Amino acid sequence: MLEREWVSIRDPDDDRVRYTFDVSFLLSSYTCIYGTGCEGVHPGQQDPAIGCCVHGAYLNDDDDPAELMALVRDRLDAERMQFHGRALAGGVVIEDDDGESLTRVVDGGCIFANRTGFAGGDGCALHHLAVADGQHHSAYKPTVCWQVPLHRTIEELTANDGGTLQVHTIAAYERGHWGDGGADFGWWCLDDEVAFVGREPVYRSMAVELRLMVGDAVYEELADHLTTRRRQRSRVRFLPLV
Repeated sequence: MLEREWVSIRDPDDDRVRYTFDVSFLLSSYTCIYGTGCEGVHPGQQDPAIGCCVHGAYLNDDDDPAELMALVRDRLDAERMQFHGRALAGGVVIEDDDGESLTRVVDGGCIFANRTGFAGGDGCALHHLAVADGQHHSAYKPTVCWQVPLHRTIEELTANDGGTLQVHTIAAYERGHWGDGGADFGWWCLDDEVAFVGREPVYRSMAVELRLMVGDAVYEELADHLTTRRRQRSRVRFLPLV
């Protein structure tokens, strides 16, 4: 059974870099349904305002813990961030047993996740700050937070001339990407059709995120291809891998 359709694009600015995209997902109608039926990664969890932020957000090399703390200290306050006092007192980033950095978990969710009924607004305090500043939320949130449900893997291959070819694969974030324990998650509503109700395909609704991940030139070539693909009669349907 055909489960995915893919397309590869060579970076016009660096012929040692190739991007491979999950066409099936990028053409789908997925949209985040936070606040409109999202049950989080553990369906039935006590507070739906926590959403997918149960375990905190793991930081990558592009994320600066000091910048996150500066936002808490200089830009956020107790009116916009429910756990502002606890963030000032104990910080916002910790290390797990493997030495990986992630945002602190407080009372069952990320320290930045305002709970249901909080006067400053349910959900991510960093997201609220970005909206108030007229910024895209990627300006303030950790990389994994603004990229989901997109997922990137990078593989180093050998090119025909013996040099290195770097292949970036960008697809839907599957539960399996999480590793141990991922099979137990309700992973960003990708396992059924509840969140496939967007008015635009993912490559349009997440254009900002994709541009940040691959650059403008690659995105424009991708968008041209997918726009043509949409005009074709055959329907592409996203089927989650199991």
